[in-house]
Amino acid sequence: MLTVGNVIEVFNLVKRFGRVTALNGLSFKVEKGEIYALLGPNGAGKSTTLKILVGLLKPDSGHAKVCGIDVKNRVEVLKRVGYIPEDPILFPYLTAEEVLRYSAKLRGLKDCEDRISYLLDLFNLKPNKVVAGMSKGMVQKLCACVAFLHEPEVLIMDEPMANMDPESQHAFKEEVRRLKATALISTHQLDAVEKFCDKVGIVKDGKLVTECKPSEGLEELFLSVVKGSK
Repeated sequence: MLTVGNVIEVFNLVKRFGRVTALNGLSFKVEKGEIYALLGPNGAGKSTTLKILVGLLKPDSGHAKVCGIDVKNRVEVLKRVGYIPEDPILFPYLTAEEVLRYSAKLRGLKDCEDRISYLLDLFNLKPNKVVAGMSKGMVQKLCACVAFLHEPEVLIMDEPMANMDPESQHAFKEEVRRLKATALISTHQLDAVEKFCDKVGIVKDGKLVTECKPSEGLEELFLSVVKGSK
């Protein structure tokens, strides 16, 4: 059953690493079908938030839901989510096609040969190319293929277009739109946000400072908000 209303809900999240407070009462919501960009300076808590949403970290307090499911129920959440991590790690001695076949098997996907071929062609990846011999951009594209493979309802992505060439960035954005997925993206690429995302949340010191619609003046707004919130 598809989710309606708010697909991602974050309520007063707090996360500490020793004496460092990464999240300090962060709250925001992402509506169904929305492409939401989480912006902020380094150390603002963006990656920590995404890791909590996919169950890689546990918050100290507060809670979060994806598709109405508490993120504590990681198995059910991940059935609905495609995730691209900040620092992707793939099996170095598998080929691109083998990585996707293995991912499909883990998800219990059947009859997905056409889907695998489509994604490899979309990102101009050679099926027999070994991961250990790939550039950073190629690894990033393969991670996108893994995230898109099961045509998820939700995409949670940390700097997903980092190291991608312009043609691949275009293919990436077109596939996100084709999937009509709800997407949460953490990025520093403000120009991409202006043309691609529906809403922006600016985070600093683990708190949401403001939300806005993207505009051509986003860079100036971002800098003024972040500097002004000191």
